Amino acid sequence: MKPASSASGFGHGESPWSRWASAGTGVISVVAVAGILTGAIVICIDVLGRWLFGSAVVALNEIMSNVFAVAIAATLPAGAARRVNLSIDLLGHMTGPRLSAWLKAAGSILLILFFALLAWRVFGLALRYQSQGRATSILRWPLAPTYFAVSVSMGLAALVQVANAVDDVRQALAVRAGWRSSPVALWLVGTLVAFATAATFWIVTDFAGFSGFVRGNPAFAVILAFLLLWVGVLAQLPLATVTALIGLVGTLAYVGAPAAANTFASDALEFLRNDQVATLPMFLIMGAFAVVAGVSDDLFRVGNAVLGRFRGGLAYATVAGCAGFGAVSGNSIATSATFGRMALPQMKQRGYAPTLSSATVAAGGTLGALVPPSGVIILFALLTEQSIGALFVAAMVPAVLALLLYFGVIFVVLRLDPEAAPAAEPQSLGELLAALRGALPVAILFAVVIGGLYGGVFTATESAAAGAVGSFLLALARGRLNRQSLLAVFSEITASTAMIYALIFGALAFSFFVNLGQTPMMAADWIASLDARPVIILAALIVLYLLLGSVMDSFAVMVITVPVVTPLVLGLGYDMLFWGVLMLMVVETGMITPPFGMNLFIIKSLQPDVPLSVVMRGVVPFVVADLLKIVLLVAFPALALWLPSTMN
Repeated sequence: MKPASSASGFGHGESPWSRWASAGTGVISVVAVAGILTGAIVICIDVLGRWLFGSAVVALNEIMSNVFAVAIAATLPAGAARRVNLSIDLLGHMTGPRLSAWLKAAGSILLILFFALLAWRVFGLALRYQSQGRATSILRWPLAPTYFAVSVSMGLAALVQVANAVDDVRQALAVRAGWRSSPVALWLVGTLVAFATAATFWIVTDFAGFSGFVRGNPAFAVILAFLLLWVGVLAQLPLATVTALIGLVGTLAYVGAPAAANTFASDALEFLRNDQVATLPMFLIMGAFAVVAGVSDDLFRVGNAVLGRFRGGLAYATVAGCAGFGAVSGNSIATSATFGRMALPQMKQRGYAPTLSSATVAAGGTLGALVPPSGVIILFALLTEQSIGALFVAAMVPAVLALLLYFGVIFVVLRLDPEAAPAAEPQSLGELLAALRGALPVAILFAVVIGGLYGGVFTATESAAAGAVGSFLLALARGRLNRQSLLAVFSEITASTAMIYALIFGALAFSFFVNLGQTPMMAADWIASLDARPVIILAALIVLYLLLGSVMDSFAVMVITVPVVTPLVLGLGYDMLFWGVLMLMVVETGMITPPFGMNLFIIKSLQPDVPLSVVMRGVVPFVVADLLKIVLLVAFPALALWLPSTMN
């Protein structure tokens, strides 16, 4: 069993139309990502002009917000063609072939509704803005062309999804196996179908009654919505569509169908034109080009050169390398997979115990999401309207603490069992200097990106632009860029961007519904009435997030929980910077917590000859270190809050 929250792989459409759609949208996505990279270059030129000559491009934020909105939307058709969507495969082993095929087809049909509704209402808003002559505030550029372009991209995504749905339905019809599945899977699917049918019938036949029920029982309606959300997610339906459709149905009970659809589209457009919205794809570009440039090799080499003088030097080097790689990748799964492929064979060759080698890679991978810049931190900042830069800086001290605790675990393990790793393998001064020279560009890049943020030189968007351009130039200078590598980078960025922003659109719709009835405020008032100490409530939330992190991707956890939990935490009196870092640390701990931690299965897949029980046994001391780290942060919130308070 592999309970995981994963993006489905690049699909191979069976029909000629699907193959054509994949090729055509691929060209569009290449242009889109190239546009984002070009925008990053323009932003860097503007920053240099501002600091060197005291001049800047007039209203660059206005220009870039429209350019990036169109470019990000243009990745959606390619994401649809490649079937990139986030779903939870927790119960996949319980569904038979026929039921799985029809669930896949149902997910494809729901995605048609998702993209078609967005395209239709965004087009309507574009027409309205055109008739009203709406324009940007400084340059007075008309907004309608941007909105028309976004609606075209979303419409293309809907058309591509139609082809996917046709293929999926055809494949489902071709499955001859019976409907035999586990009772749990059948119950989940039956519940979902029953509720969907009943809700549709109620809305169509008695909308006033449906609306009155939701308005009169907002808390119950939200609880029911969360239950249906979990049922849909466990049924392996795309998370973006489940959150969006449940949010829309709840919203229409308050404001009616036209206003609910318009709100869905306007929130998506407002988000796309947010000044900070391009931060995420630009950091994705930074990480992708850093991989092409061979940054992971540099970091592993310098870690081994510096730490090889100690017993278990490769284990220390792996953890340190994961932390360094997190500074350019921002993703724990990518960090685990990258360093697993590189470090595990070397540690096996040199006689490291499988428990130690597996655990160091699994635990070190979690640093990929904690060390800034982090994609999950950016998502949290966007969903909660917090400062990306402040959250990055807030994560730095906890990240260093995590690194030191992992070093401590390795030290203790080797003191208790010296045979778990070979003796020290010190390297010569020449090898050390060569390794340091190789890692120097990475250190400079990190210093520019994070140091510029901390020192007030950059905004978060400018920091992301500097990182994207810097890693691109590094890959170019090392001769690693050719047509094939560029296309691979653009494909990876397109897939990640399309998946994440579809998730965000769904989260916006769900969050709007949850907040319409003031349910989070009611929950906060109820918790306050319990007269329980805030730390007790916080401890309960930590346990919840540990469980969620063990079966779900960090992005999925954020999307599902942030709308409700954020007001609760604010009501308890905790700072959002502190909570954002703490929540990320807890979720990442869940990713290495047996028996379901996702990183454990990644490590197992990289070394099939090592039993999963060995990986789980080895990671236990690191989980204990993570729990200690969480306790320290709760006891001393200044670990996260002090450094941001000193920012310029």
